[in-house]
Amino acid sequence: MTLPEGKNFGSMKAPIDEVLPFTEAFYAIVRIQSGGGEGFVLSERGNPVAAGFKDRSRDLAADRAISLLSDEKAPVCMLFRYDENEYQEALQQCRESGHALIKETEARPCAIPEERSAPSLTDGALDLILSQPGVIAVSAFFEGFAVQSAGAADFDRIAAVAEDLLRAGSKIARDLETGDLDQIILETPGGKLIIAPFGDLSICILTASNANLGLVRLALRSIRWGE
Repeated sequence: MTLPEGKNFGSMKAPIDEVLPFTEAFYAIVRIQSGGGEGFVLSERGNPVAAGFKDRSRDLAADRAISLLSDEKAPVCMLFRYDENEYQEALQQCRESGHALIKETEARPCAIPEERSAPSLTDGALDLILSQPGVIAVSAFFEGFAVQSAGAADFDRIAAVAEDLLRAGSKIARDLETGDLDQIILETPGGKLIIAPFGDLSICILTASNANLGLVRLALRSIRWGE
């Protein structure tokens, strides 16, 4: 069975139950390396629908595979986003090979994504970022005003400062002719601030100085998939 490659958007070392929330905004496959073997979990917007694991002595599929992978404490997980066609192809292969976690007759129809100019921002998206180690607060802002926030901070003040930094960073990017601004990261001994455009809004994330920026940026990337 050769599943579609997909588009890589990050990797992490964590239990699969902690990895799947990073795929809630889209279809994805998580490729896993653990205990001398390799496995995968096919995700439909954060919900596992198929799984497999293989090493020298075992070739597990479906429930047996997901059970083994769920017991792993810190496997290496590589995340790949699927478009609709890739997901359907992967799901069909998994059904035919016995790797699917749900029967063909019980399978839910896949909704075709609607055309949109910007990704939607939900409370779940903010909570995903806020749940990362070291994150103190996260806020979506528009023209210097906080419109949706989570955590503990002076959001109006942070939004005003973040707007100034965003405009300055955007101007620098234009002057250097290096393309559109993707992120701004401000690091100080007392903490870190990450600012990123998000459709018509922008997001700012306030963290402690020892926060794992890799996980924070992965969470941010996972909710910005539609841009």
